Amino acid sequence: MAGNTGQLQPREQLMQYGAASLSNEQLAIVILRSGNSHLSVGEVARKLLAHYPDFRDLEQASLTQLETLAGIGPVKAIEIQAICELSHRLQTQRTLRFGVVASSQMVGRRMIETLAGETQEQLLAVFLDVKNQIIQMKQIYIGTLDSSVAHPREVFKLAVRYSAAKFILVHNHPSGQLTPSTQDIAFTKRIVACGELMGIVCLDHLIIGSQQYLSLREEGYLVE
Repeated sequence: MAGNTGQLQPREQLMQYGAASLSNEQLAIVILRSGNSHLSVGEVARKLLAHYPDFRDLEQASLTQLETLAGIGPVKAIEIQAICELSHRLQTQRTLRFGVVASSQMVGRRMIETLAGETQEQLLAVFLDVKNQIIQMKQIYIGTLDSSVAHPREVFKLAVRYSAAKFILVHNHPSGQLTPSTQDIAFTKRIVACGELMGIVCLDHLIIGSQQYLSLREEGYLVE
């Protein structure tokens, strides 16, 4: 196959042999589509990959940072960010997918990769069946867990919709600090109390920092 693909343009090669047959540079060429008046698309692709050899850095790059690269204007920067985000979500879904048995440790480790570096606080819920198998993961809210805004009903509305027996709450601290706030603790206690009334168990509430997570169950805030 290697001999056959050598004469093909990246798009033609992808059509005949699939995306897996392309190098990183060729994939970048397909994504970028064109260069500019000074650089070919191949040159732009090589400059992009030379600047971001680690794809994790590319994923964290801001629009402004991307636009500083030769040949990458606002439109291409937006497209690159969108593709990175899709890839990021795909990786999350592969781990936190339907039927996988979930634990606080597994969810915590995976959500560090998902939420670390986010600039806004987000609340998510991983809904489980009676065997702790994942049914669904949903974003509940964006913003601080102020009791006047965030409400347990949003969590339990989805729990009922998915016929969940249990769930794990997850939210991030953009500061990277793991210490739960007064609002975090109060919201968790409200969730636990509502769950007891409805017969839907909150297994844990995880706070995601920069490189670690904290379990409110292990800290004693979720008492059976």
